[in-house]
Amino acid sequence: ELMALIRTDPDITSVDSFEKILAKHGHGDGCEVCKPAVGSMLASLVNGVILEDGRDALQDTNDRSMANMQRGGSYSVVPRVPGGEISPEQLITLGNVANKYGLYSKITGAQRVDLFGAAKYQLPDIWEDLGKVGFESGHAYGKALRTVKSCVGSTWCRYGVQDSVSFAVRVENRYKGVRSPHKMKSAVSGCVRECAEAQGKDFGMIATENGYNLYVGGNGGVSPVHAELLAADIDEDTVLKYVDRYLMYYILTADRLERTAPWQMKLPGGKNGGGPIEHLKEVIIEDSLGICDELDKRMQHLVDTYHDEWAVVVNDPELRAKFKQFANTDKNIKREEQIEFVDMRGQLRPADWPADGQPQTNWQAPDDDIFARSEKSWVNIGNVKNFPPNVGTPILVGDTQLAVFNNAQRGEWYCTQNMCPHKQAFVLSQGIIGDAAGQPKVACPLHKKQFALEDGKQLGGDLKILTFPIKVVNDEIEVELPAVAELDAILGTNGLRVMKSDCIDLPGDAIKINPKKGRFENVMKSGQSMII
Repeated sequence: ELMALIRTDPDITSVDSFEKILAKHGHGDGCEVCKPAVGSMLASLVNGVILEDGRDALQDTNDRSMANMQRGGSYSVVPRVPGGEISPEQLITLGNVANKYGLYSKITGAQRVDLFGAAKYQLPDIWEDLGKVGFESGHAYGKALRTVKSCVGSTWCRYGVQDSVSFAVRVENRYKGVRSPHKMKSAVSGCVRECAEAQGKDFGMIATENGYNLYVGGNGGVSPVHAELLAADIDEDTVLKYVDRYLMYYILTADRLERTAPWQMKLPGGKNGGGPIEHLKEVIIEDSLGICDELDKRMQHLVDTYHDEWAVVVNDPELRAKFKQFANTDKNIKREEQIEFVDMRGQLRPADWPADGQPQTNWQAPDDDIFARSEKSWVNIGNVKNFPPNVGTPILVGDTQLAVFNNAQRGEWYCTQNMCPHKQAFVLSQGIIGDAAGQPKVACPLHKKQFALEDGKQLGGDLKILTFPIKVVNDEIEVELPAVAELDAILGTNGLRVMKSDCIDLPGDAIKINPKKGRFENVMKSGQSMII
């Protein structure tokens, strides 16, 4: 319904930002549900750079960093490999980049290479290296077209009847960067043997002697769905015309986070029966709703306004600065200082998270008012210009990571610990801020645990984060903090580093030292390890 209101507004400039849409059609400050939904709609209709003009405040966990956040707060890097075709020079560069930054490498099921373990501050440098050999963003982080898989087709295979690789490259380069309600996957098979598995994709093409059969509405995942035949024996240009319309019809009418398969199933049947696929044939091929011209123009707008998101960041100092690790210092804390990395078949990966309730999970400060008797002072952490509106920004004081939230929507500022107590990951500054029944909050980007920004209490749970007084004095931000040594004793990165579980044997150590009654339970509750 909201997409329809935005799409049909006679003045698109009156609904081209979250603030304008909120004023016209909503209330409150927004939240981790509606902000990404609106961000997706704006990307699908306007297609501006997602990190410009305050749109980064709308982006969910992965989109804001333009990389998938992994366990422990590191990120993965996934360059686009159209049709699975990659040059030797590009393969060599991937290896060199992985070695340079110590990244775990894995070939994905979508015919591209995933590099895991990058720190956020490293991402622009990594993409600068990758861009030199022609790599573009693979949008693995976005609700967008992921890949167009292909077999080698007639160029190499003796069974191939069409050049499936060239067509896959053409298809992927047309729809790359197109944002949608959910991720989209495609494939092109060079013959009926179907090696690219096109009938399991959101849209897929299978070569015939006369052209291609076009299938739509398939997907794998939890509930696999077989795609349905939309058109048979059509040429490449006709395939693209029908796919343009299919995808835009989906983008304009699907619910948020709805894949093409369940969306397609909910469509009405054809005028003469036959189910949703007949309805799609009528809309897309016969133009029964009279909207094909709009669908064509909207898709062409997205194609014409395509931009490689990472190339934009790499070449823009202001956008590149958004990836700085801490706003108040050039110092970086390495990934290994926040979570232990372990060897696995010659590559490094983060240590397994302990199960909830075990040590190093559900962290709690020793006391709700642990710094009540500490001598405090106001610490300058930088100018307001270093803290973008309506997002969180990490800062470093001693060895302690804090998160500063500039809630420009309310004209308020907050400061909390940056570590989410659930899994002891330093990520809260990357969470979406908003409100719940008027109460300002932040949602952890990893598991969406929500914390009130005023007092740190978890909404709907027992966890809590520490908060600190903050004020603005002549455009300078100041936070009231205890001495660095006291702050680090409770929140220091080194003391909260997640280690592999076999390094910690609290129950065993507790048995050895025969603790006083109640002491062991307190240690387990706090999630802090004891050094014997």
